[in-house]
Amino acid sequence: MYYLGFDLSTQQLKCLAIDEHLRIVHSEVVEFEKELAHYGTRKGVYAHDDVVDCPVGMWLEALDLVMKKFVNSGFDMGSVGAISGSCQQHGSVYWRTGAEDLLQGLTPSEDLVKQLYPNAFSRDTAPNWQDHSTKVQCGRMEARVGGPEELAQITGSRAHFRFTGPQIMKIAEHEPEAYADTESIALVSSFLTSVLCGKIVPLEEADACGMNLYDITARDFSEKLVEVVAPKENGAEGLLRRLGGKVVTCDEPVLMGPIAGYFVDKYGLNKNCKIFPFTGDNLATICSLPLEKNDVLVSLGTSTTVLVITDQYHPSPNYHLFIHPTIPKYYMGMICFSNGALAREKIRDAINGDDSNDWKKFNDAVLDDSLDNSNELGVYFPLGEIVPSVKAATKRIIFDKKTGEILEEKEAFDDPRHDAKNIVESQALSSKIRVAPLLNGNDSAKNTQTNSDPVVKFDYDSLRLSEYTNKRPNRVYFVGGASKNDAIVTLFAEVLGAVNGNYRLETPNSCALGGCFKAMWSDQYNSGKISKSTTFDKFLAENFPKEDLEAIHVDGDIEKKWASYNKKIVPLSNLESKLK
Repeated sequence: MYYLGFDLSTQQLKCLAIDEHLRIVHSEVVEFEKELAHYGTRKGVYAHDDVVDCPVGMWLEALDLVMKKFVNSGFDMGSVGAISGSCQQHGSVYWRTGAEDLLQGLTPSEDLVKQLYPNAFSRDTAPNWQDHSTKVQCGRMEARVGGPEELAQITGSRAHFRFTGPQIMKIAEHEPEAYADTESIALVSSFLTSVLCGKIVPLEEADACGMNLYDITARDFSEKLVEVVAPKENGAEGLLRRLGGKVVTCDEPVLMGPIAGYFVDKYGLNKNCKIFPFTGDNLATICSLPLEKNDVLVSLGTSTTVLVITDQYHPSPNYHLFIHPTIPKYYMGMICFSNGALAREKIRDAINGDDSNDWKKFNDAVLDDSLDNSNELGVYFPLGEIVPSVKAATKRIIFDKKTGEILEEKEAFDDPRHDAKNIVESQALSSKIRVAPLLNGNDSAKNTQTNSDPVVKFDYDSLRLSEYTNKRPNRVYFVGGASKNDAIVTLFAEVLGAVNGNYRLETPNSCALGGCFKAMWSDQYNSGKISKSTTFDKFLAENFPKEDLEAIHVDGDIEKKWASYNKKIVPLSNLESKLK
């Protein structure tokens, strides 16, 4: 039996097939700009000033095309047992009144786009996560509940331009006719699930956390926020009806239905093939790895993204919390930093004195134990930073190792090689600090403070120093371009101080693969092939191909090294307080 996982991203639709050993056996991709160029998108979107959206018809056409590729390859579509997947987060699709009749009446003699687009939609396009046109709406949503901290407490995030709630508010205000003609509002994930099921399905709970509308602790839509988003006519009741009322919860896998007859007749899928809820792309990423409580995933790309599996609901306006898509009573924390590879590359080029892009001098400096930077810190933000929320800035300091007080600000260190070690340290230290409130205390993490436990302020948190020095990840997984750089990954591993090891792997298919794993677990759970006590993390821990993981070896006394970086927490707080 095979399991399919889709990933509908901004620029392509990918579909993977795995076997019962969790191995990829086939994959197909539709690249929008190359294969569906007649839609006239650029990198998968239409961009007009701050407005960025996507043609829904392109997604429908891509779904047919990827299915055709599977069939033409000779893949046995009749052996697919279940399907799940991921889609770009925050986007919204507007089903017109009567759309479900069109879905249920699909005929294999015509493609999806001819039967559904545009007749099934009150808007031809869906807002994209890159959209920046909802500043006014974001402000009104935060004001309604008392500010960004209060909104984050309710929904897991402060108001963001791309989030679905502000987007719905803008459409209701500026396109009242389209809103009035909308029977159902879908997230991109529930839209694709609906097409595969041949009926309109509810929103999936984890992805709904990216709307600024869902009360995470109450596990229901927030009455206050629905009221402020909804237009006066039909008000909150009308919006809730369009949102489908209750979402599909993530406490256990819920069968959305068998696959629609259209796909059975047209592409030979088994009529008993099961469709399970799709989720958001970042949420699917954590389903592609055997992540358990207190595990951290660090993506070292152009920007740096840190994902953490946690049972701690500690929201902040500076990061995001979502209900975990598969593990009950757990959350996914997501912390995004603007400055990652770009900032490191600027230091690399300065050390090289040229644009050769060679990393040897940079890496040698990072690993040089004789290069003493124990009383130095630097923040390197060539771009305005998200966490902390500050403008572009570069600062270097010398600090008192006993008190953490800043003794001197420097325009440059005496040896520019110090910047290499300091930038990686500060990036890793910032990740360590921001993830700490989401981790459980660990008995093996020693409190390095013997005489005092001062209050340290970062962002919106004022916590005791021990809240940072007593919190360590269980394991850390490294992905992304810079995860191939041994020097960078090793220093990150030293600073983060994982208790049970550090690993890296290549994950070019993480979102689709997470969908495959989710489909397989859901099917086996739903059919009784595995015990109801086998949660997704247990299932993946038992079955994940461990040979795909590369263990990262850290030389020397890891405990001593980890403790030494703790001494930089107070000076980093002092340094960040000087940024605006």
